[in-house]
Amino acid sequence: MYRRFVICLFGTLIIISFACLSYAQEKPSPSTIEVTGKATIMVMPNVATVSFAVETSATTAKQAAGENAEKTDKLLKALREIAAKEVKIKTSGFNLTPIYDKDSRLRPKGYRARNSVLLETKSIDKVGAFIDEASRVGVSRIGSLTFSTDRDEELRKEAAVKAVQQAKKIAEDLAKAAGLTIKKIIKLNYSPHGPVRPYRMEAMAAAVRTPIEVGEMSIEESVHVVFEAY
Repeated sequence: MYRRFVICLFGTLIIISFACLSYAQEKPSPSTIEVTGKATIMVMPNVATVSFAVETSATTAKQAAGENAEKTDKLLKALREIAAKEVKIKTSGFNLTPIYDKDSRLRPKGYRARNSVLLETKSIDKVGAFIDEASRVGVSRIGSLTFSTDRDEELRKEAAVKAVQQAKKIAEDLAKAAGLTIKKIIKLNYSPHGPVRPYRMEAMAAAVRTPIEVGEMSIEESVHVVFEAY
């Protein structure tokens, strides 16, 4: 009797084990939908950065450096006269290089001094005036002119949120077409694109008033999202 009971119990356990195994095999794995969402925000720049290149040449290094210092000082004074309090002006680099003849590099025929003056302002409407003032004191070379925004971090986050919303909308449309329903996000990858790329313009100081027209900048972010669907 006891032996028959053990055999029956063992047989029941085998049946239950096979039933559990069969259920585990029949249970479908969740479906996934992978989507990349992108978003772009357009914004008007509110910061202008101008790099003025002060260049002088002379037969001796001392003379070239001295003339450059004098010319740079004139430029700084001229810019500060028309600059508002929020304008930042500083020198950003100085170098002195020898000048050689094409036929001989044994002895330099002179020296060239170059100093960069960097101006940053939120008064974008005055950029043309700054360039014209530089021309008036003899600085006719603009190293660069860029426009950017001081809200780059805030706007990147806003664009990233919109990218996630777009990814969700695309995933819902795909799931509906496949007869599925989005359940949840199981993975989200996001790498900020970094600071907003400055909007660059070419400019040369001129004897007449320099017109500056600024356009909108684009801030783009993207996310890669994996959704679980059933």
